[in-house]
Amino acid sequence: MVLDVVVIGASVAGLTAARRLATEGFSVAVLDPNQAHATAAIGHGVAACAHASTVANMAGAYGDEAAREHVRRNLAGLEEIRGVAAAGALELTEVELHDHSLGVALDRELNRVLKLIGDGGAEISLLPAEASTRAAAGLRSPALLVDPADYAAVLDEQAEAAGAKILHDVTVTRIKRLDGATQVAFRRNLAWSRDLEVLTAHAVVDTLAVSPWGSVAGVGQPQYVPTLRLRGVEVPGEVTLLAGPPTWLIRPIGEEVLLLGPKCARVQVAEAAAALMNWAATEFGARDVMPGQLIIDPSDHGRPVVGASAIPGGFYTRGNGRGELMNGTASGCYLAALLLGVDAARSVSLPWASKVRAGVGRLLRRR
Repeated sequence: MVLDVVVIGASVAGLTAARRLATEGFSVAVLDPNQAHATAAIGHGVAACAHASTVANMAGAYGDEAAREHVRRNLAGLEEIRGVAAAGALELTEVELHDHSLGVALDRELNRVLKLIGDGGAEISLLPAEASTRAAAGLRSPALLVDPADYAAVLDEQAEAAGAKILHDVTVTRIKRLDGATQVAFRRNLAWSRDLEVLTAHAVVDTLAVSPWGSVAGVGQPQYVPTLRLRGVEVPGEVTLLAGPPTWLIRPIGEEVLLLGPKCARVQVAEAAAALMNWAATEFGARDVMPGQLIIDPSDHGRPVVGASAIPGGFYTRGNGRGELMNGTASGCYLAALLLGVDAARSVSLPWASKVRAGVGRLLRRR
């Protein structure tokens, strides 16, 4: 049997795409090298319409329309997160995002980014210095908070319930392009397992960069982000983005505070972690702390690298869009839209025979 789609990686992007495609009646399998929920349970669990610094970087690198498209994708991702949470009875917290990621920006720069984000359809306003705990002007917009592990578990469960076949603890060993389809060979992650299993699909979505097109989409070496969880300090009621270093994000988690340091190379992470610790002691008076770190993919001017490859049947997402809640959800929605042919301006989608069969399957389910 030829499946419609094989997804490599049970990341937020991979599971989001799988859930949407399976819900539409398409046959989907997900292959993941880790234990259940581990690949998607990364990041800080914050989603918003955009980050001011990302929008400014994207507009400078690719033009204003690319920045507006980034906002539109994130808004679609926010609706997807709300839908997943509602269907899974998962608690979502909505707070304000106070965005100072442009640093001490001039009014004209703040207003320019404000207009770009607003033109993308987002609810956003200027945050005057007198209303900010940082005593500096910035941008204010809604943000969603969720526990990454809880969200990963619910997303995995919903993708499976929709009909996606999810295999964890497997390693993809070979990908071979056939006439009109692609073979994906994989092996179980067991010390005694030597037998190869093979799936064939019309399209392959790669969120782990193990395929020819996913490898091409790689944009550099992994980056490290030092983290600190603070206990016994005053917990803010909002999420704050800073220009950094030493701190990039301040996020409330129940009775604790999560701090994220800057993205850096492996050899720099110890120095960045020490600077983050000193900042926490100065700003919060924090003594009871739990250090950690995230390992993420770099992105291109803040933009996850997502799309269809020159190799027929190949789709990919790289950059921090493959796993993290905000960009991962936006990337997964976009990839699903490409495969479903929602955007008529793009020529990539699943074969008509698959669409007819999926449509018949949806009708039968409704009876």
